[in-house]
Amino acid sequence: MSLHRVVRDVFVYGAGDLLLRATAFITLPIYTRILTPADYGVWAYVGSGVSLLTAFLILGGDSAYARFYFEAKTLEAKQVLTSTWFGFLALWSGTIILVIVPFSGYVSGWAFSTSKWGLLIALSLLTAPLSLMNSLLGQVLRNEFKPKLFTVLNVIYVLSGVVLSIVFAAVLGWGVTGLAAGGLVGAVLMIPPRIWFARHLLRPTFRPALLGELLRFGVPYVPGSLAWWVFGLSDRIVLGRLSTLREVGLYSVANSATSGLSLLSGSLGQAWSPHAIRMYEEDPQDASRLYGRMLTYIVVSFGVLAVGVTAFAHELLSLLATNKFEGAARAVGPLALSIVAAASIQVTAAGMSLKKRTSYLALFAWGAAVINLALNLAFVPGFGMLASAWATLASYMFLTIGYFLVSQHLWKVSVERRKLTVALIVITAFTVAVPALPSLSLAPGLALKLGYLACCVVALVIGGAVDRREVAVMGDGLRRFAFRQRPREAS
Repeated sequence: MSLHRVVRDVFVYGAGDLLLRATAFITLPIYTRILTPADYGVWAYVGSGVSLLTAFLILGGDSAYARFYFEAKTLEAKQVLTSTWFGFLALWSGTIILVIVPFSGYVSGWAFSTSKWGLLIALSLLTAPLSLMNSLLGQVLRNEFKPKLFTVLNVIYVLSGVVLSIVFAAVLGWGVTGLAAGGLVGAVLMIPPRIWFARHLLRPTFRPALLGELLRFGVPYVPGSLAWWVFGLSDRIVLGRLSTLREVGLYSVANSATSGLSLLSGSLGQAWSPHAIRMYEEDPQDASRLYGRMLTYIVVSFGVLAVGVTAFAHELLSLLATNKFEGAARAVGPLALSIVAAASIQVTAAGMSLKKRTSYLALFAWGAAVINLALNLAFVPGFGMLASAWATLASYMFLTIGYFLVSQHLWKVSVERRKLTVALIVITAFTVAVPALPSLSLAPGLALKLGYLACCVVALVIGGAVDRREVAVMGDGLRRFAFRQRPREAS
């Protein structure tokens, strides 16, 4: 398989997931006008808690399904796999949520010293298993490489959720609780069509032995997922406890400002994973070389985007939010760099997943979580959301480096070391130096920042991190995505 084809398919198959993950970015200008910074902080706080629970409920289900799907060589084997795993996860997650929901008022009292937000918490909890099943059923289409249907269903999911949330929150006047109500109704409406399009893989069958294999592969992801929650979302809770809800709101908006990078990273993972596993199964030696080149592309492309988002943070926030949230720009730089590190994990953790040594994923994730929590507890009282932003970057850097060192022992990737070193130095330097740019009026300021971004690209080219090969690969992928042209074959 040529890398041109892989990059092309990342654009094609990633488009649907891009729309799904763009929700936070699209809704930010609306929600920040409906809610106060404190209410937005409550919304982020509850969302963080539900994300923690979801990380536990899924039991590594998405990774396990993708890994075992491509090992199943017949339709019958895929049907047994899908029916066993999806049926178990639906029953498991639904049961846990129904046990917890009656205690929503107590959770609200603990978190906010009032039972006022009990309904918000209950609705958010009920949405969790539905969102989980929406995601897993959508993965069927991704594994079967059906981008058009995948995209259509995701567009419907996004639009229905956004419209219903706005109706409940603004039109009916439910505020923050309305956002949760809209998300719940939207998730319910999407389950029947998801099941319909996956019906050829769903049968009234269950295989306990296969479930045991899936759990042995997936359960080690749970501690890792919980650790990801600690260093990815627990900072909101630490900020809420050791700082103010206003800081939580500003920090959440800063994360939303970088959500464009996050959704691209998520889309990359969703599109790349099936191809990556299939490449390894077909030709491990050639896959090693292609994985190495992909790591270069990830660091360079996400790095340039990180510099751009940081440079234009103030302009971006002025479009997405009101002046009340302007202070969020200070946290954008380190958060953007953390997404570069997170995106690189698609390759740096490959050896552990491909060799089914998933216990290492949890081990290093908890190391990163401890680092993140310690840095937050130590520095949030004095530095607020900036401490959380830099702690997030430190955690992701530790994680991707640790994953890489272990993965190289399990299955060696042919890394382009010189290119990566140059790219990391240039991207870090240009991102960190953004605050030193002078403050100018709109037109001169935009010209200065565009020139600054261009200088970053030139530095990457001069340093050898980017050459004609990268331009050809990305250009071919973009042309294929935009015009459905046949890709040029190249290795």
